[in-house]
Amino acid sequence: MLTDEQVITLWNNFDVPAWAKWQKDYLDFVAWAREAPEAELRIESAQKRLWNARVITPAGYGDAVNVGALLADQEVVDAIVGLRTRAWPTDTSARAAAIQGEFERILAMAVARGLKPRPAAKLHRLIGVLLPGELTCVLNYDANRHAAELLLGNASEPGPSGQVKMRARLRAVLGEEKDLAEHVRRSTFCWWLHENHPRLVAGQLPPWKDKDPSGSKAGEGDNLVRPPEDKLPPLVLWPFAKQFMGNFGIRNFGAAYRAVVQAALPGLSQDDLVGVLQASGDFENIAAQSLRLLIIRVKGLGFVEERGGLLYPTKDGEELLGSGQFDILIERFFERIFGFAQLLRFVAEHPGANDEAMVGALRALYPNWTTARVPTDLRNWSSYLGLLKRDGSGALSLTEYGAAWVARLPKELPTPPVEESVETTTTTTVAASPTVPYPEFDAILARFKADSEIANFVFDDRQLATLHAAWRSNPRKRFVLLSGLSGTGKTAVTLCYSRAVCELMGLSVSDHREIVPVSPDWRDPSGLLGYFNALHADPTFQAEPALRLVLRAAADPGRPYYLILDEMNLARVERYFAPFLSAMETGKDLVLHANGVAVNDVPPRVPWPANLHIAGTVNMDETTYPFSDKVLDRAFTLEFWDVDLKSFFDRAAAKAPEKRLPEVEETLLELHDAMRGIRRHFGYRTAGEVLAFMQACSTLGGATSTTFLDQAVFSKVLPRLRGEDTAAVKGALETLMGICKRRGLGASEAKLGSMMEQLRRTGVTRFWA
Repeated sequence: MLTDEQVITLWNNFDVPAWAKWQKDYLDFVAWAREAPEAELRIESAQKRLWNARVITPAGYGDAVNVGALLADQEVVDAIVGLRTRAWPTDTSARAAAIQGEFERILAMAVARGLKPRPAAKLHRLIGVLLPGELTCVLNYDANRHAAELLLGNASEPGPSGQVKMRARLRAVLGEEKDLAEHVRRSTFCWWLHENHPRLVAGQLPPWKDKDPSGSKAGEGDNLVRPPEDKLPPLVLWPFAKQFMGNFGIRNFGAAYRAVVQAALPGLSQDDLVGVLQASGDFENIAAQSLRLLIIRVKGLGFVEERGGLLYPTKDGEELLGSGQFDILIERFFERIFGFAQLLRFVAEHPGANDEAMVGALRALYPNWTTARVPTDLRNWSSYLGLLKRDGSGALSLTEYGAAWVARLPKELPTPPVEESVETTTTTTVAASPTVPYPEFDAILARFKADSEIANFVFDDRQLATLHAAWRSNPRKRFVLLSGLSGTGKTAVTLCYSRAVCELMGLSVSDHREIVPVSPDWRDPSGLLGYFNALHADPTFQAEPALRLVLRAAADPGRPYYLILDEMNLARVERYFAPFLSAMETGKDLVLHANGVAVNDVPPRVPWPANLHIAGTVNMDETTYPFSDKVLDRAFTLEFWDVDLKSFFDRAAAKAPEKRLPEVEETLLELHDAMRGIRRHFGYRTAGEVLAFMQACSTLGGATSTTFLDQAVFSKVLPRLRGEDTAAVKGALETLMGICKRRGLGASEAKLGSMMEQLRRTGVTRFWA
């Protein structure tokens, strides 16, 4: 929050000549509103002028809300005219509450008269005209939040109440306003604070008009601030492959989304969030799984995010809660939900069309919508949000508010890939898209070697060539297992290979590749293929990221897609991967669910996408499951056990020779060679983390570098050791003890000694015993 001295300094230097016309027009308008006789204010033309006071500040989409029904309504007019003469409380908090209360009362009148959406922004601006000493010209949610942060030290309360407190703060610091012109200057000063918010929160002063302490030339600051913009920027829509296919209806519509965000304010796990929603009473008789789908959609639209395993509101979520309007929700619908923009564009181009024509148009655009449910849900959302209206005969048309949104749409809307989709109750077939030639291996290899991510690992050309051949040798089964030592780059090689291919073919990596960490609790295919929720009032299907990739691959057979299953054998592969194993072997359809028709644009089955390249990374230890022959028979297995630490160290030194630590490298090479014989050696990840630890410790005082190296070996290298009482294990432990003793690694030597003793007494040993 700005101090009083800072507010005074900023106010004394607040002068934006480019705003002179705006401020004059603003002053003329509020002067008219103050001096006009009450009888004049009551006539319809004056009421219309008050509601449409764009000269003060634009209200964004709020300007498109039609308030014609209020202009001659006696009760509404009485309330508005009465604002000017009402005696408001002198106490700031009481006055803020009273003005907020009147704002809500008039809004309730508007809603009762059928206005949709609520004309909140217009009414806020109107009250600011009639009470120029209480509110400001700041209507935008972010701008209001920025001004409140600088003047009040916290996020502004929604509606007029927060602005009453902002103006009171200015009055307390700068004194009472001398005249109406000063009211206008203080109002626009709040917008100026918003425009300079990034500088001010960083502790910097804005460039002044006449003299800038930072050295800018006079007048340079005029270009850094601007009055509220009247023209809204075009909407940017996500590509079809990233969008959600429609949006399911839910009781209370947007209020349900707000309830999810509100409940997530303290930070909750998904299960706890479901419990809180169920306990609220607002979601009575809605199944827990349906609430999980709602939470996932709210997250997908960007209103909550996961941090530290808990869900919290995002900045957009806070705007959804605090703005009182649904503008941010509408923007996300246009951006991320396929069918929303298309429906409204159709109605704009075919005013008077009925539901049957609308549903037919959307189903023609996306044939996988085999029923009217998804288009109808989209229509219901559009009506709820005030974008669409339907007359007594069922004819659809846009509201003025809806037309303002449609005007911002790009000329070309996202469309499904060019294909013929013919769905029956059993299968879906798609016409082949044009095949794009797969890059030659030499080109892939060159792009692979240029990838910065590979710098952390050492691969030879043979390994990449083997992966390439394994993925390209069988036209139907492109399934590779990469097993071996942890930290040798098994996942990295698949990621960099797929990225190289996509870049060479001009494809979006995010659209053509999905990385799925396998969870130990997977006991069926739902972690990959999603699940059908038959308990919902309307059947729904929760599509997981892997399924979305499969559907994109099936719809686009001429281009490659990559599914990377990380730690594939943390769960039993035969249980969760069975549909994939069967389909890739037989070439028959991949069964997705047992419903007779598509659910949430997910068909019952799709042809096996032969362009889907699957890689599973594998570690073999006590936390994983072995593979059965049926899995191994269908996969091409590559092994990553060889670790070339010397080349790894040389490559790192070539980039930063000043950071090389020869003694640490020599110690790691010795330890690695001693552990290799019992296959307990370590990979590039461990070596790199030890080097990074030692480099960080080099800036610390106190302990010697040997002490830090001892700790690094103890923490990162020795935990890998375990084995039975064999000559090889004994010999490895003895060799390691000798290395640690010679290098002065006392703690590591002692630990190895205790492990040796445990081996002698029990016949087995391990670091964690």
